[in-house]
Amino acid sequence: MSDPAELLDEISTAEDAFGHAHGQPTFEPTLNAGSDASDGEVQIQKACRLIDLTNRIDELGEYYGAILEHSFITIEHTLQGYLLAMTGTDARELRDHTSPYEFAKGQVPFEDTTIESLKTLYEARRTEHYYGTTVTTEGQATAMRRVATNVHDHIVEFDPQLERYCQCY
Repeated sequence: MSDPAELLDEISTAEDAFGHAHGQPTFEPTLNAGSDASDGEVQIQKACRLIDLTNRIDELGEYYGAILEHSFITIEHTLQGYLLAMTGTDARELRDHTSPYEFAKGQVPFEDTTIESLKTLYEARRTEHYYGTTVTTEGQATAMRRVATNVHDHIVEFDPQLERYCQCY
């Protein structure tokens, strides 16, 4: 069996793109891609972009699974942003999906029980959707978009430094 040449070429092209092999890269708008980005800044900005995206997805149709996925990622980026900017957490410690929830306990402006509820939502509902055969409903997508937006708003509004990074307002 041999792999399709087109696929192998595309993998090579992707590797080159990650290495910026073809000149000046074009970065995602409104994200600080410069070396001057502060700790947590890009994570907060990514969360802002994802909130915007989950709202715009409605214009394209009924993509509830995409809204659900991006809502969970919004929460994760927001927690990461706060932890990096405000607590000095090492970014390498936040490289899996559940560590931001663990590090958030006692450090972000939420009760530990709220953090645990968010983590449980992630572990039970997102994992069920992502790895299982569960199909997301409109109500689930809408509820998670609201949770993500509220998490983001509360954390960003809690500290002026984070509010400065935020692009939602």
